[in-house]
Amino acid sequence: MKIACLTTSPAENSKLEEVAKRRGHDFRFINPTKTLQYISEHERGLDRFYIAGEDHEPVRIYSKDIDVVIPRLGSGVEYGSSVLRFMVENLGAWCPNNPWGHVFASNKAYTLQKLSSVGVKVPKTIITESPQHVAWIVDKIKLPVIVKTWNGSKGKTVGICDSKRSANSLFAFAYNAGLRILLEEYVESGGTDYRVWVVGDKVAVAMKRSSVDKNDFRANISQGGKGEKVQLTKEDEQLCIRAAHSIGLNIAGVDLMKDSATGQSYIIEINSNPGIKIIDITGHNPFEDIVEYCEQFYKKGSAGGIVGMQGMFTSDLLLSTTFFEGLAGVMKENKILSDFFRSAAKDILK
Repeated sequence: MKIACLTTSPAENSKLEEVAKRRGHDFRFINPTKTLQYISEHERGLDRFYIAGEDHEPVRIYSKDIDVVIPRLGSGVEYGSSVLRFMVENLGAWCPNNPWGHVFASNKAYTLQKLSSVGVKVPKTIITESPQHVAWIVDKIKLPVIVKTWNGSKGKTVGICDSKRSANSLFAFAYNAGLRILLEEYVESGGTDYRVWVVGDKVAVAMKRSSVDKNDFRANISQGGKGEKVQLTKEDEQLCIRAAHSIGLNIAGVDLMKDSATGQSYIIEINSNPGIKIIDITGHNPFEDIVEYCEQFYKKGSAGGIVGMQGMFTSDLLLSTTFFEGLAGVMKENKILSDFFRSAAKDILK
């Protein structure tokens, strides 16, 4: 196979390159920020894909040059996912993930909404942009409250509030700073959680993460936590697989947390670009599983089952959400347009 890894960080994905080449595949890195998407005016769809050079004109990449694209999108997911969509939908490359899944995974609010809609258990959460009813929110969720920005990774934009006063102050600060946040129920897990690499219909490897700082509730390895390889129960494995598939991902890092008192499992987040420290900690390289998965399903022209259908629904849902958010903003500013849509809606409902 001719494999392309879409990433801005080739060094961090060198182990993927090693695995692919060792298994006899051609491999290249493509930086999404260096690409150009040429949209043709022809109905036959003569679209083209180019990679820009530092000291030469952009070089065209043909559909025959790439069989499989493996996305490892860190920063700049929004643009990176647009490049991925073009490579899959316009260039015809095969990808194990639905491109829209990367957009969903990069947004904690979208992820939690989707997980809850398909019956995957998540912590009690309230999403709002209004800072006016923080006391009411805290009463619903109970203290302490976890505060997260919609976007962010490695636990860098996660905080905890132990009082209504601190929650109100932090929410007001975030609102005035233009940050979108959500407030989440605190799950007492003994300072531990689990990072689970899902590849297709199986769990490739799971790692238990534990906080080593008694004053820090976060267990992220990037925040100083320690990790160890673990074997999950079949129930927890299926929960993680279902969570990843629900947002259109066959390859994902799912974060699972267990209530230390009840044993109840919750999905906290889904990462479309999970970190690679798990390789050194567990001794298992999930890139082996990923390349093997691509070998298995590329020739079949599918993404291994349900992710195709669910991914299409995810795409439609995201497009609908974006459209109506934009429409609502326009209607606020344009009374004539607002009256038109209200009238049209009444005719449709008759």
